[in-house]
Amino acid sequence: MNRLAPLFRSLLKSLLWLAAFLVTLFVIFIVGALAFDPFSGNHLILGRLLFGFVPFLKSNFAAISWNAGTWGPGLGAFVIALLVVHRYLSGWAKRAGREWSFLTTFCLMMIVPVLFVISFIVPGVLLQWEALQEIVWIDIR
Repeated sequence: MNRLAPLFRSLLKSLLWLAAFLVTLFVIFIVGALAFDPFSGNHLILGRLLFGFVPFLKSNFAAISWNAGTWGPGLGAFVIALLVVHRYLSGWAKRAGREWSFLTTFCLMMIVPVLFVISFIVPGVLLQWEALQEIVWIDIR
């Protein structure tokens, strides 16, 4: 039984790779068939999904505020929160007998900007979803 375990694992691994390859091939075939059917208009939808961010950035990038009065207080609040969290977590680690560095706190606190961006992305996605539902994607006359 012990001699068969590596053989079984090897066979299972090969089967999983084969299944992943076949699924990938199937997805590529379906996307290709949908995207390149000349009369369906799906290539327009695929093009907009892949490259639609370019016109969006062209029109909205200039509207971004680079004013230090906007981002300065946010950066200051982040640094203060970083110091408070580091003091708390380094004390906890010392009591637990573990090592804790400022870099560890910084890496942990880098979750905060990600959550901040996500808090803007979610309503934006919902607004885009509403706008996309009203668009006539394919006009067939």
